[in-house]
Amino acid sequence: MFKTITGTTSLLGECPVWCEKTNRLFWTDIQGCELCALNLESGDIHRRPLPEPLGSFALTADKDTLLMGLASCLGYYSLTTGHFTKITDTPGVAGTRINDGRCDRMGNFVFSTMSAGEPVQPVGRFHRVNATTLETETLALPDVAIPNSICFSPDGATMYYADSLQGCIFCCDYPSLENQRVFTKINGPGAPDGSCIDAEGFLWNAEWGGRRVVRYTDDGNIDCVIESPCVQTTCPVFAGPNYATLYCTSARTGLDKPAVSDGALIKTAAVISAGMPEVRFAGLMAR
Repeated sequence: MFKTITGTTSLLGECPVWCEKTNRLFWTDIQGCELCALNLESGDIHRRPLPEPLGSFALTADKDTLLMGLASCLGYYSLTTGHFTKITDTPGVAGTRINDGRCDRMGNFVFSTMSAGEPVQPVGRFHRVNATTLETETLALPDVAIPNSICFSPDGATMYYADSLQGCIFCCDYPSLENQRVFTKINGPGAPDGSCIDAEGFLWNAEWGGRRVVRYTDDGNIDCVIESPCVQTTCPVFAGPNYATLYCTSARTGLDKPAVSDGALIKTAAVISAGMPEVRFAGLMAR
C-alpha cells in the first residue's frame, strides 16, 4: 500500500530520480516549472523555480550538476548556483517540447519530444545525446503522440518506450533498435506513463488514470499490481538504502476534484524486488 508524503504536491510530477550521493530524491513539476527534491534523511523538501518546463533530467558524476531537458533546450544545471549551461536546442519539429528521458547503460541520455499544444499531435520522437560528443541524434523509432516509459534492461540490450495515447509499451533491441515490438498493452482505464526497471529485470509502470503501479515480467505479463491513492500516477523509482523503497510521482492537473494525495509523491516498502542505481550521464562536463 502506498503512503502519501506530505508537502510534496505538484501539478504534474514526473521523472523521479534518486541520488545516492546526496540522499535526495529529485523530481520535476512540469507544469509548475520547478525542480523538486526530498531529503530522505531529514524530510526537508526543496523547490527550485525554472524558467520553463523541465521534461526530464539525469544525474552526472558531479553530484552538484544535472543534465536537464528543458522545454526548449538541453544543458547542464548547477544545483549550487542555479546556473544553466546550454548544450543544444530541442530537436524535432516546431511546437514540441522535451518529455520523458533516462540514461542508457552506457551513460548516453535518451529522451523524447512531444507536441507542446492541445490537442496533442502524433509528432513525438525519441532522441539520444551522445555522452562523448554531446551531439544529438533522432532514433529510428516510429512517431508517437505522448512518449513515455523510457528505460533499459539490466544488461542494456533492450530499450522500453511507450505511447500513452496508444495504450502500449513497446520494446526493441538496443542500441541497434531492431526487433521493434509490443511489450504489453494496458488493459483497463489507465494509460502507460513512466517506467523503471528493478534488479530482476522486471518493468514497473505507473498508469495515468489507472490508480495503480504494475510490475511486468520480462515477457510482458503482469506480475503484481499495487493500488495507488492517486488517480494519475506518473513514474516509479526505487530509492533509499539498498534501493528497497518504491516511490512514485503523480499529477493533479486536469482533475475536477483532486484529493489530497493527487499530485503528491507516494511510497511503499512492500515491494518484491529491489531497484538498481540510476545510470549517470557520462558527458564531457560530468566529472
